[in-house]
Amino acid sequence: MPKIYTRDNSRFISYPCVRALLLLFNMAFWLAGLSLVWIGVWLQTDYQKYLDKNPSHSDIAPMIIIIAGAIILFASSLACSCIVKIDSAMLVFYGGFLIIALFSLISLSIYVHTYKGELLEGVSDTISKEIKSYSNEQNTTSNMDFIQKNLRCCGNDSFLDWPQHSVPNSCYKLHRLEATKVDASRVFEVGCFYKLRGSINDNFTTIGVSTSVIALFPLFGSILSFGLSMMHQKGDYEIII
Repeated sequence: MPKIYTRDNSRFISYPCVRALLLLFNMAFWLAGLSLVWIGVWLQTDYQKYLDKNPSHSDIAPMIIIIAGAIILFASSLACSCIVKIDSAMLVFYGGFLIIALFSLISLSIYVHTYKGELLEGVSDTISKEIKSYSNEQNTTSNMDFIQKNLRCCGNDSFLDWPQHSVPNSCYKLHRLEATKVDASRVFEVGCFYKLRGSINDNFTTIGVSTSVIALFPLFGSILSFGLSMMHQKGDYEIII
């Protein structure tokens, strides 16, 4: 029969409270890992065309985010068992993992910020190369069409970056009319440099801030994990589930 010491009521009450908090933390940490995986997949798929021709673009960044999220998902899933069963050794191990995760996520946040800066520097050159390639090859499936249509922009700084009679349909707000001269009132006024730069800055700032916030999770989790392990060892009792 399990022993339950009642000499210190506050201690007895705090024991299940700490375990409940650790379980809640673990659930939140699991969701954080899932969000990192989603962000990495989104960068690899939906956002890929915005970055594809950028000289600073690398598939490594999304893969690092996906791997980090997958490790968090795996570790937090395994941790549920040791939290429920109160395995002191595994709780200490999990606390150690969380400390490593803390510094890893901080490093990831710094890396995302640095990567964002590199991408922003290459925006103008990327669009210029796309326009040149489009003009020479008349490639109607160019990434430039995707960028102009989705970001509602035209050219690098403006539609004037396109040859007078070669402004693509993706620059037009409405269906293009057959005309020998471009009607400035019918094309998107803002250049894609400003729109793409703003999109990269906003999205990667959000990713960097989110990663920084997620990095705080392991700090509290490790405190709870070590604390629960110590309470279990010193208390010499088990909780009836």
